[in-house]
Amino acid sequence: MAWKADGLCILAAVSNGDLVGQLDRRLEELARKWERFFARDHQVPTPPERERTALERQLREVSRYEGRTSADQFRMEQLLHRFATYNQLWQRQIREREEARTGAAGAARPPNVPGPTHVGGDGDEYQGVFTRYVDALRKSGKDAGLGFDNFRRTLEQQKRQLEERGSVVEGFEVVEDGAQVRVRARVRRGRRE
Repeated sequence: MAWKADGLCILAAVSNGDLVGQLDRRLEELARKWERFFARDHQVPTPPERERTALERQLREVSRYEGRTSADQFRMEQLLHRFATYNQLWQRQIREREEARTGAAGAARPPNVPGPTHVGGDGDEYQGVFTRYVDALRKSGKDAGLGFDNFRRTLEQQKRQLEERGSVVEGFEVVEDGAQVRVRARVRRGRRE
């Protein structure tokens, strides 16, 4: 039995595993091509979407063939699962690349707005956040109601709690949301360095 897919004549050699092996090699080649694309290799300037679609179509056609042994069926299912896993990875990486290009919130930070302050060991970073917090409160017509020492202790406590949950506190930023002013921790998930 033979059928045509993507301009290639494919023999129904699934029983001896040749076709599954060929598809496996094509998947590995495609994975390498995607890796080169994400590594910004100049020889792969665009995502290999056409090859991915062609392989997906071929896998779908071959998976419909019923004359396989149990071992070949198992290999085919593994191949389909690996393809689906790779596919999810590639789509996620493309989405992350797009988000990085446009900014996390879809818009760039307004000009002349200070970025979050890195919080290290000394109080000078806390002082900068405290000054911006008090200024923002005054602009909104409110009083801070707490001194710098209490403010610093509150931020240090919040930092400790976040770190106990596995976050890495990169800094704190003052956020103005309408009439409300608050300080928000900027965290990164993962292990401490």
